[in-house]
Parts: sequence; structure tokens; C-alpha cells
Amino acid sequence: MILKIFTLTLEPADPLQFSMEELRAYFTVKLDEYTVFNKSNDTGFIHRYPAVQCKQIKNTLMVMGISQGATLLEEISHARNEILSGKNICTILEHDTAIRNEEFGISGTTRTYEFLTPWLALNQQNAKKFYDLKGKPERDAFIRKILIRNLATLAKSLDYKTPVPITCKAKIRFRIDWMGRENVMVFSGKFQTNLRIPDYFGMGQSVSQGFGTMKSIPEIPVTDEEVNAG
Repeated sequence: MILKIFTLTLEPADPLQFSMEELRAYFTVKLDEYTVFNKSNDTGFIHRYPAVQCKQIKNTLMVMGISQGATLLEEISHARNEILSGKNICTILEHDTAIRNEEFGISGTTRTYEFLTPWLALNQQNAKKFYDLKGKPERDAFIRKILIRNLATLAKSLDYKTPVPITCKAKIRFRIDWMGRENVMVFSGKFQTNLRIPDYFGMGQSVSQGFGTMKSIPEIPVTDEEVNAG
């Protein structure tokens, strides 16, 4: 399937006072307004996968729009050079010259992807199962299965039906991060899959908050055992 995508790169006027939460809230309101007034247009609507995603990748602040979100971001970038106001005002440093079309779906070849932001792979129940497993091989196998489930969920959220099972090889590591007021298990690393994914898409929990952002990288063999979705 072909997805419409548009991205902005922003620079906060005051990075120390900038609030990512307010930026996300801004785009949520704008997308709701856009959706109400444009449902009759052939803009391509998705309903389960976040259509606008704000991401902080190292020192780069990026906003990605998908389907209706792409059209919204294109309109915003052509109408103004700044968004928000006060302590959160941001300059639009760069934006795509036009909405681009990118392919999502099963491919005849595998691609290697790397997590650019922490992947929130486990809900509370699965986190307990992970902790109870003995040894690295069992934990690695468990996480590979979760990875395939997340890939399948990503496809489903975009209304894409996989014609063949999703395959995956992975080399994933975990760590404990302090988020909010609690310790959370997050994952990073690389994986290979036959599912073609546009760069900077997110996967797993809290995608709209920038977690689980992926990018394709040059083919690097992943030696862990392959796991099939079926």
C-alpha cells in the first residue's frame, strides 16, 4: 500500500522552556479541526495509527504527518514559518517540498531497521513474563515474538492485510529507564523483517509520544534465529 507522508523539522525559540506535550496537544487540536472539515475529501484517512507524530531524535525535533496528517502539515508549513506562541514558539526549519508517497507492506526482500528512540515493547503482564524467564535465549525468543506481534499490529492499524506471514530476525537489548514517576523497561537494537516500513514510523506503545521510532539502515546480518508470525 502507498501512504502519503510529510515531515517538518522544528527549532524551539527557547529549548529549556519548550514543552513537547503542548506541541502534541497543538497538532491534536489542528488535526481534529482538519478532520471535521475535510472528511468529504479524498485525503486518505487512517483511524487507529497516529496521523501526526512528534519526535525528539537526539537534537532534532521532527513532526511527521501520515495520510490526513500529511495534508495538514503541508498546509501549515505553506501558511506560516512559526507555530505555537510564547515560550513554546517554534520555527519551521525545514519541510518536505511536497507530500511524498511511500510504500508500506510485505516485500520480497528483507530490510534492516534500527530503533532511534526507546521501544516500549511490554505491557505490565508481558513485563512480568519477561522477568520470570530464565536466561538470555528464552528472553530473546520472547522479545522476537513480541516484535512480530507489534509489526502485525502496526500493519493492522494501517488497515493493511499481510498476504504472507511477517518474518523477523532481531538483536534487541533492554534497559530500565526512569519515566514519569516509575521505572520502565525499554528496548533498543536492530531487526530484519520482510515488512517494508517508511523511515521514522513508530511501533509499540506510546507511538504518538515518539517511542519506538525506526529507520532503515544498510543491510547488516542479524544472526538470531528467525521467527515467523504464523
